[in-house]
Amino acid sequence: MTLKTWIQIMSFATVTALVYINMQTQIVDLAYRAKDKQTSVHKLMDTNGALTHQILALKSANHLGNRLLEKDSKMQFMGKDRVMTLVLSAREARAWDH
Repeated sequence: MTLKTWIQIMSFATVTALVYINMQTQIVDLAYRAKDKQTSVHKLMDTNGALTHQILALKSANHLGNRLLEKDSKMQFMGKDRVMTLVLSAREARAWDH
């Protein structure tokens, strides 16, 4: 084997090894990125669950009733002068009872 052939084979082996090492480094980098994304998604899902619970608690009838009955609440009940009473006919009354 001549020196020229040996240098060509060694150059090819070196380039192949460098390409292989570069590919392995990229694989590890992508794995770390995927893990970071998975952690971010998990945190966002936890935050979403907590916010959903808080929204449902704020929309609950118990919370709204407590807010309405607070001492310094700006909300107030409707006055009797603003409430209308409707008279039902006998037929509507029977239908309402059933």
